[in-house]
Amino acid sequence: MIRAQTYLYALLVTGALAGCNILLPTSYILQGGPKAPAAYVLPSKRTAVIVDDRSNRMSRVALRVEIGETIATQLLENDVIPEAISTRDSVAYARRSDSAKQPISIQRIGEALGAEQVIFIEVDQFVLAGGSEQGGPEAMALIKVFDITSGTRLWPSAGSEAVQSFIRDIDPSLLTTSAGRREIEDKLAQQLGSDIAKMFYEHERRELGARLGVKK
Repeated sequence: MIRAQTYLYALLVTGALAGCNILLPTSYILQGGPKAPAAYVLPSKRTAVIVDDRSNRMSRVALRVEIGETIATQLLENDVIPEAISTRDSVAYARRSDSAKQPISIQRIGEALGAEQVIFIEVDQFVLAGGSEQGGPEAMALIKVFDITSGTRLWPSAGSEAVQSFIRDIDPSLLTTSAGRREIEDKLAQQLGSDIAKMFYEHERRELGARLGVKK
């Protein structure tokens, strides 16, 4: 009975789409679009996400936490990693220990937090208007993964993996108030975190966001 209902539903949906001059395979309707594979399969280890904004691309430290917590949450929800260390803790430790003359190492932060591996995020761009592709909010981050237990880099083998995120359909009036700008910043940070997390598990392809490949 369940199979018959599913088949009838597929026929009804396909017929409706055909009336709109849109033809899609039944498998696409029932299962969704093609899946994008993981760019890198993370080892199943206790993980810390460290978000660095040494160039002060973002106006608030809380945005670093937002990016990291979004990544950690999605990785946990999709069973990519067994445990995640709070990004708030990694940001707090780095701020206490870091200095302009002698930046603290990723290895040291990871060890202090009790992490077995670290996803290191360097924010390269974070703008609310005038993005190169869409003319609106745009962010870019450079990603590396390190094994803290062995003290080695896992991915990529050289350079950093670059991810770019966009937000569309933003009300321009939001840019005229501090509360509105904060709202856009929060959404952009969440989008960037989500796009980064999806590099590590199979997911539905989406229009926004782009993996740019390795940058030196």
